[in-house]
Amino acid sequence: MKKNAAFALLLVLSLLLTACGSGIPEPAEGYDIVLVTDSPEPAGNGSQSPAAAEPVREASTVSADQLYAGYGFCHQHCAESGFYRFTAKNSQGVTWQVFLLDEEFTDAERYIPQAYEKVLEGSGVVQISAGKWIYVYCSCNEWTGARAPEGCAYSWVLDPHATAADVTAPAADPAETGAGPASTPAPSPTPTPTPAPKVLSITKHPTAETVQQGGTCWFVARADNADSITWEFLDATGAVNSIENAKSRNPGLTVDIYDNGETIGLKNIPISMNGWMARAKFEAKTAMTSIFSNPALITVTAITDFKNAYASVFENYLALISGGEDKYELWTDLELSGVVLGYFLKDLDGDGTDELVVGRIGGTTGSLWDHVVYSVFTLNNGNPVKVLKSNARDRYYYTGSGFVHEGSSGADSSIVYLCRYAKGELSVVNGVYTTAEGFFNSAGEAISADQFNAAMVGLEGSVTAMMLTPIA
Repeated sequence: MKKNAAFALLLVLSLLLTACGSGIPEPAEGYDIVLVTDSPEPAGNGSQSPAAAEPVREASTVSADQLYAGYGFCHQHCAESGFYRFTAKNSQGVTWQVFLLDEEFTDAERYIPQAYEKVLEGSGVVQISAGKWIYVYCSCNEWTGARAPEGCAYSWVLDPHATAADVTAPAADPAETGAGPASTPAPSPTPTPTPAPKVLSITKHPTAETVQQGGTCWFVARADNADSITWEFLDATGAVNSIENAKSRNPGLTVDIYDNGETIGLKNIPISMNGWMARAKFEAKTAMTSIFSNPALITVTAITDFKNAYASVFENYLALISGGEDKYELWTDLELSGVVLGYFLKDLDGDGTDELVVGRIGGTTGSLWDHVVYSVFTLNNGNPVKVLKSNARDRYYYTGSGFVHEGSSGADSSIVYLCRYAKGELSVVNGVYTTAEGFFNSAGEAISADQFNAAMVGLEGSVTAMMLTPIA
C-alpha cells in the first residue's frame, strides 16, 4: 500500500515537472568532499528550499596517516548546527569513533574515551549544535602500533538532505529501558584499549671522570622509552650550560656525540672545567615527560710541567739541526746552522694551557730579523700541535700579547698584519697589504703609500725581544 502511494506521488511530481520543462535531478552517489560557493537562501515565504536543491556543504576529511603520530585524535569546532554525515573510506580493520564535547579538551587526548561516551562509531549521521567540539579518533596510531590500509580516511559534512530519521542512534541498554531483549543485537566492535603511557626509566647513569688538563674522556647514559637525549653541563656553581655554552666558557674544549646521543666525548679539556658535571636529559615526547640522569663530576688535574709536555718538539728541533727525523715538519729556510734556538712558555689566550714559543737566541744584526719566531705550539688532548712556523718570506714576530705577521710573494705583493692568538688559531686584528693595484688596509680600503709605510713602521715597532731559554 505504501509502495503504491509513493509511486503515485512520484508520478504526479514527474508530470508536473515535465510540464514545467524540468527533469528530476540525479541523486548523489555518496557524500565525498563537495566545495560550496554559496550558502542556501531561504524561500520568499520563509520556508526552506527543497532539500534536493540545496548543495552539500564542504566536507572535512582526515587520513589515518595524518593521525598516526600521537594518540590518533583530531578535533574541530562546529560552526553551524545541523545533521552531519560521517563516512569512513577504505577502513577495513580500522575503528573510527566520534565524540562531542562542550568545550575543548585540554588534557592529553588519549583520555577522552575514558571521560566521554562516543556518539558514533564508523559511518552514520549525527545531529550537532554550533559551538560543540567534534573529536574524531582513529584506532591506527603509534600508541596501538597498527597501520591503516593505504587511502584510509574519514570525512564529515553538513548534509542538508539528512533529517532526524537518519540519525544513527546508539543501541539502547535493556537495563535502562526495563524491556527484555526482543532479539540479540549484533555485537559492537571491541574498542581498542588505550595503551599505557611510556614510562621513562634510566638504565645507565654517567660516572665521574678524572682527566689531565688537555685530555679526553667519555660519558655514557641510557634510558628505556626515551624519544630523545640531550646532554648538558653544570658548572661549579650549579648553573646549567648547553654544550655550546660550555665550549664558549672553556676555550679549546671540543664535544662529540656518539651512539644516537647515548655517548658524549670531551676532548682537549681545559683546567677551567675542573669541578663541572655532565648529565643527560631524557624525554618521552608523546607522554610529555622528561627525567635527568645523575650528574657526573669532571675532575681536571693541572699540567705542572709544560716543558715535559713539549719534550717531543724539543727533540724534533735537535734532530732537525743534526739531520734527523722532522716529525712536526719544522724545517725552514731560515738559518739553522750555527743558530742557538731557545723557547719560552706562556698561556697566550688565558685557557690555562701554556703555549710553547721557539725563537733564535743572540741575534747580532740589530734588526727585526733577530726577533723572528721560529714556531708556536699548543697542546690538544695533551699532545703538541703546531700553530705557526716562520719561513724567510713568511715571518712572525712576538709583540708581548700577540704576533706581527710579515709576508711577501713579490715586489708588489706583501702583508704586515697584527694577529691575535686564541684556541690554537691566529686571527687578524688590523694591518696593511699591497697588490699590483695599490695599497690597502686589512679591511680592503685603499690607502696611500705614505699611510702604508707609516702603518708598517708602527706594527714593526710593536715587536719585542723574547726572553728565551736554550733548547737542550
